[in-house]
Amino acid sequence: MQKVSKNIAVYLSLLAALFFLSRCAQPVSPGGGPKDEQPPQIIRYEPDIYSTRFTGDRFKIDFDEFIQLDKLNQQLLISPPMDELPDFKAKGKSLLVKFNEELKENTTYTLFFGDAIVDITEKNPLKENSYVFSTGDKVDSMSMKGTVLQAIDLQAAEDVFVMLYKNNNDTLPVDSLPLTVKPFYLSKTDKNGKFSFSGLADEKYLIFALRDLNSNHIFDQPTEEIAFLDTLVRPFFTGLPQRKNADSTVSDSMLIDSLSTLVADSLMQLTDTVNPDTLEKNSLENKTVSYELLLFKNRDSVQRLLKAGMARRNLLEFAFSLPAKKIRLVPENYSSDSLWYLEEFSKRADTIRWYLKNIPLDTLELSVINGEDTLEYLYLNLNYGSKSSRARVKKDEQKKKIYLEWSSNVKGGVLKPDQQPKIRFEQPLETFNTALGSLIIGQDTTYRPKAELADSFHRVLLFPIELQEETRYSYYFPDSSFIDWNGYFNKEIRLSFTTKTPSDYGKMTMHLQPEKKQPYIFQMLDDKGNVVHESYFTSDTTVSYPFVNPAKYKFKLIFDANGNQQWDSGYYPDKIEPERILFYIKEIEVRANWEIEETWNIK
Repeated sequence: MQKVSKNIAVYLSLLAALFFLSRCAQPVSPGGGPKDEQPPQIIRYEPDIYSTRFTGDRFKIDFDEFIQLDKLNQQLLISPPMDELPDFKAKGKSLLVKFNEELKENTTYTLFFGDAIVDITEKNPLKENSYVFSTGDKVDSMSMKGTVLQAIDLQAAEDVFVMLYKNNNDTLPVDSLPLTVKPFYLSKTDKNGKFSFSGLADEKYLIFALRDLNSNHIFDQPTEEIAFLDTLVRPFFTGLPQRKNADSTVSDSMLIDSLSTLVADSLMQLTDTVNPDTLEKNSLENKTVSYELLLFKNRDSVQRLLKAGMARRNLLEFAFSLPAKKIRLVPENYSSDSLWYLEEFSKRADTIRWYLKNIPLDTLELSVINGEDTLEYLYLNLNYGSKSSRARVKKDEQKKKIYLEWSSNVKGGVLKPDQQPKIRFEQPLETFNTALGSLIIGQDTTYRPKAELADSFHRVLLFPIELQEETRYSYYFPDSSFIDWNGYFNKEIRLSFTTKTPSDYGKMTMHLQPEKKQPYIFQMLDDKGNVVHESYFTSDTTVSYPFVNPAKYKFKLIFDANGNQQWDSGYYPDKIEPERILFYIKEIEVRANWEIEETWNIK
């Protein structure tokens, strides 16, 4: 009997020791066995989620395992936003949250934790978890969802704030609220550009998206991207909120009690607009609406000089915020009876280029005039590559070291059957002598190359020739064959390319049938988004490209509202949205010796 008692005592001691060790043990990753891939599970809320008449300054969430917070500041969203962030503390198997400001009356609060709550061993995240409560008699139960896309290419816009404003401000117009006050509700887009709201009151809102560069939830930076809709939006009802990852040990009656007023409120809201006798099963869920917002950077409304200086040797560039056709550039410390510069505009007309000729200055003083106003008075250092006011290198020495640069339209050593070889020089040519050069066609046939100027600036030479299929062409020009108007000459030029047969290419034909007559821009894009071909039209038309390299292509359409043959961004002060963009419903693979024909009905 004593032996049995001793055994029992030993067992009890061992059990007590094991219990003590288990209580004292620190959580660590298991040394063996299957890897834990389960996120923490919620077993209790204090006060319960969806509570009403919330009067405290804190709440707690209990989990079934030890937890920690991972990148909470990057994922936390609180609606309505708070001036003072709460204190968050992961303690053992609990998350403790304490508010640092007084809560608003009769308001539903949502704290969205994203994936910030993880277990302490494997960091498995509890995905998209929220805590919702109300300081009033009911929990607002309406929802809203949508997508934010980049206006220029319709790609998903990630990490963009989406904000809702109540239309109840007596002193400010509702459309000025994003510029002056913080939103009433806040959400953020995911990697797919999607956003969602829950716990909304049933009323109309201004919706506004912002890529917030200074983290103040106000549109106050000119470089911040925004999106808006020109009408107020209303949320929808999709059913009662469900507890996320709650353990079955929590009484369901607690949730039912906390939602009783929510149900009554939701049904009262619905009977205002819907006849209850006509409601069928799941009819509420079918009332959902998804909003699409197009993100853009406000176009400039004021003409400004953005940049001025030497882009390369003997080339000045002036970049402006708007088209610069009305800009006058007036030299103040130099004049000449002979032509000393040529002025050229970029395609968008927002950049002016000056090609300089033999100007004997180190610094050019120049006034930038817009109408009757002087925008800037400039002191421009004409020594390219120099940031100081050093003396200019003597011309004779400079010419020995620097040569006339050039480029061609040959890509990948191939020229298409509908192209002609061209050489573009960095400066206007004074003289050229192609008789000094040679053209070898095939293996050994040599010709004297012909050339003609192809632009009014004397910078582009075209070499007209009737190209033959599957043939190699080699142009050669010795140094000094081309001399620019500053006296610089080329080093020897070798330009070689081959031609293919028409059957090596595909033919792409698109029938464009717009519903409305207006200016459009049609673009054919390669797999990197580069524009391969571009066409302009206003009504039904057919666009055909006979020599297309075999590859996959996308097709883009721009509704060119102002007819300036380029895409234009929006302007929020005047509620101008960015020009609309469409992509053809499918990507098209063009194959060699194939003809593809498609029809695009544009609505």
